[in-house]
Amino acid sequence: MMWMVGGALVLLVARFVWLAYFHRVNAMSRQAELMHWIDIGRVSNANGGKDILLARNERGVKIDWRTGEVWLMNPKVAEPFADFLAVERWLTLRDMAADKPAAAAPAPAPAAPEPVPDAGPARDTLPAFQQKVDDCLAKAEGGQEMLETKQAFEAGSAPYLDASTALSKAALELDVSPALVATFHISAFAALAETTGADKLERAADSLHAAARQIRAAGAV
Repeated sequence: MMWMVGGALVLLVARFVWLAYFHRVNAMSRQAELMHWIDIGRVSNANGGKDILLARNERGVKIDWRTGEVWLMNPKVAEPFADFLAVERWLTLRDMAADKPAAAAPAPAPAAPEPVPDAGPARDTLPAFQQKVDDCLAKAEGGQEMLETKQAFEAGSAPYLDASTALSKAALELDVSPALVATFHISAFAALAETTGADKLERAADSLHAAARQIRAAGAV
């Protein structure tokens, strides 16, 4: 009889541990913390219970306490996001679109145009751009540790190095700022927190490749 009681207690403890750590809401809370979102309180859910409110700078999100879905509140988006990686990518692409200058109306051709040589600003070389990305990463909260992690991944993983280089090339060609590229690296590090096993670096590399594709897609619009 005692072993049955003991077995039941073990099952209860195991269920409590699972709910406390592996439940999707808690996983999203840990991911948000890695990406510097701050828990600012709770708000009532229309179906009962309390959703988790978080903020970063002027942005605001909530985590649905039942499903773990992430809802962007400021700016308000009608559909939920699967996780904070999706939120970061959406915000980054939105900022890129906002920074893109509007096309100017064509000016009438002058009667006697005089060509004026204009070389324009010099474009960074790839190594110089990658150094700027590292500088931006180092300036973030916990940046020195993240920079050392990035450099260790690039030195020890060929797939990660290839993905990092592809991302920098895409950003350099399409005039994306080094700060936004650093944000994509932070997103890749956050993905590691939700991954176990030998494929952790492969998933981080996949995240960087996806970011490079999104940059090129946004530049083609």
